[in-house]
Amino acid sequence: MAGKRPNGRRIKSHRSYDVAEAARALGVAKGTVRRWLKEGLPCLKDQRPVLILGQDLKAFLDERRKPKQTCRIDECFCLSCKAPRRPAFDEVEFHPLTATGGNLRALCEHCATVMHKRVSMDGLNALKAILAVTDVQAETRLTDGNSPCTNDHLRKELQTYA
Repeated sequence: MAGKRPNGRRIKSHRSYDVAEAARALGVAKGTVRRWLKEGLPCLKDQRPVLILGQDLKAFLDERRKPKQTCRIDECFCLSCKAPRRPAFDEVEFHPLTATGGNLRALCEHCATVMHKRVSMDGLNALKAILAVTDVQAETRLTDGNSPCTNDHLRKELQTYA
């Protein structure tokens, strides 16, 4: 079971930590910090308790962090595959939200999971040259309609029965 990633911003660069302090500051178990020491986390071993410099711990955590994955214009991020993927059959649906943009919805070509992506109108015009884009009609909002209010009975005066 994977837990949360330790946040290196909680470590102060100019401070030294023992194993328990580092584990408490990062919200991980002491065994995790000991495993990091075996995996190459630099420390001061010539004294007890073993001390870890804050800047070394920050650098170690930054080195272990996975690089951020970015999607090209013709890709959406698939949460099942955990990778940017092209839409199946090169087809996407565009659902307008505002006058300047909306959401794309597509199926992953690898696992057929529904993928979503926010796109602006400028990006949509560029995307139409690459993929087959289907514009989905936005649903009308209740406030935009011309029909009368269905709650007319609320406008009448309340009658009290004494």
